[in-house]
Amino acid sequence: MSEENNTLSVADSAVEAESGKKKRGRKKEKSASGAKKKFKKRYLAIGVAAVLVIGYFFFSRATAGPTVMPVSCTSAYTGDVEENISASGKVGSAKTKTYFAPVGARIDSLQAVVGDEVKAGDLLVSFDTSQLELEKTKADLQVSQASNSYKSALQESNENQSDYADASLGLDELKVMEENQKQYVQGLKYELEDDMAAKKQDLYEWDKKLQQELNYQNRELANATPGSEAADNIQDIIDNVTSQRSDVQNELSMLDNDENIKQKHRQIDFEEKKLSDMTEEISRRESKQSASEAGIMNGYSKQERQIGVESAGVSAQEAADELTIAQAGVVAEFDGIVTEVSAVEGATVAEGTQLFTIESNQDVKVTVELGKYDLEKVKEGQEAELVIAGATYQGRVEKINRMAQVNQQNTPVVKADITVTNPDSGIFLGVEGKAEIHTAKSEGAVLVPYEAVNTDKDGDFCYVVTEGIVEKRRIVTGISNDTEVEIKEGIAAGDVVVIASGVNLEEGMQVMPVIQ
Repeated sequence: MSEENNTLSVADSAVEAESGKKKRGRKKEKSASGAKKKFKKRYLAIGVAAVLVIGYFFFSRATAGPTVMPVSCTSAYTGDVEENISASGKVGSAKTKTYFAPVGARIDSLQAVVGDEVKAGDLLVSFDTSQLELEKTKADLQVSQASNSYKSALQESNENQSDYADASLGLDELKVMEENQKQYVQGLKYELEDDMAAKKQDLYEWDKKLQQELNYQNRELANATPGSEAADNIQDIIDNVTSQRSDVQNELSMLDNDENIKQKHRQIDFEEKKLSDMTEEISRRESKQSASEAGIMNGYSKQERQIGVESAGVSAQEAADELTIAQAGVVAEFDGIVTEVSAVEGATVAEGTQLFTIESNQDVKVTVELGKYDLEKVKEGQEAELVIAGATYQGRVEKINRMAQVNQQNTPVVKADITVTNPDSGIFLGVEGKAEIHTAKSEGAVLVPYEAVNTDKDGDFCYVVTEGIVEKRRIVTGISNDTEVEIKEGIAAGDVVVIASGVNLEEGMQVMPVIQ
């Protein structure tokens, strides 16, 4: 092997190591100054060792014959390793509430100023309640008016209902009696007509007989000797019969004066008066029925008036509630910082107008951005350390957004919220916070230095020196940090692994391990 192929500069070795790290995707941002110093010191020690090894190699070549190439090595060991993800983001509140005007009123005083720290129960807005008090009074009067109107209408309806019932009581029976009375009167009239007809018939028959007698006597008179006693007797009979016929005519003309007929007329008049009284009573009752029925509230009308009373009651209750709410003002529901104020003291606001926003400084979070490699390792529930304004706090990954966003570098990132589990008054909202997320931990693991792990197209491997011979051994890695890598397969504790060399190592090459 030529000297040109067997030697590399310290700088070239560092570039090769850095290239392998990029291929593996293990290069991480260091979040704590202690870790950075440890990382720099280790590389400085490795660089120094590489320089000593190369110097020793060239010194040996210059002073002696062919020698074995020295390489910087270390032994794999067991220990605990923890993998962390460093990220930074903005400190914000995990509990935010925007307050809106609970009623429409004039703001009497406003105690909310952006940046102020407030406590739960602090009165921040008070209202002028004079107009609301007036509205409540008016609403109470409307309730009284609606209630009295309903009671009055109900009383009137009940009275009409009573009148209708009185008018209806026995009305049907009275109508039946009226009908019977009509028939009875009609019967009496028929009887009267029959009696008068019979009386007339008797008088006609008697008059007919008298006429026959008169005719007979006139014939006899004609045959008698005038002036004779016989003639005189006949003339007397004729005069008597003529007088009787005159009486019959008088009776016919004055038939209504007959006592029986008069009695019938009087009875008919009496019964017709009773019929008239019945008809008049029926008419009176029917008129009363009609008049009272119009004033009786039906079920729909009664329900409508009840709804009116209830509606007025609801309006009155709303007015009372609004007054109570306004009198209470707006108070902070939790401890926090006033981050926005939209209200103006003295202004009249409508219900629902935005007033101010409070963000909790006790329930806080740091929202960080995770790249695709970090996202594979970060899970909800993982613990973290947070540095905010120079103070260290404990945290927990509370939420990982399920929607990626593009950051300022046009790179897709996913935002995650890390809540502060031990907040205090030293936390400031809106400042930058740094997070060290503990993504994984392995105890009693086989570990090698980070720089001992190499990567090619077939995967990860380490150079292992056994009895001075180099072996390229394939490995399966686990978790890692800035200085150490967990080896799950391929390396056992005590195996000697190469961490730096000045040459391109090949399997089977004889080397001299220099243990660091």
